[in-house]
Amino acid sequence: MNGKLLEKDLKKYNQIKTDLLKMSKCIECCEQENERVMYQNVTMEYSKELKQLQKALEATYGVKLCSCYKVEG
Repeated sequence: MNGKLLEKDLKKYNQIKTDLLKMSKCIECCEQENERVMYQNVTMEYSKELKQLQKALEATYGVKLCSCYKVEG
């Protein structure tokens, strides 16, 4: 297993998680409905990307990233 590649992939995974959390906070602060809907859509796409990346990391490196929910599909 290439440790540098794993480290790079985990950084990407963690950055997506961080971005997702930041955007979810924006939803709470939106004053206009169209802004709230936009942030909800963006966070949904980030969530999908995060799940895909999690599955890829688990399959590639055999690591379990989160035990709080099961990634399906």
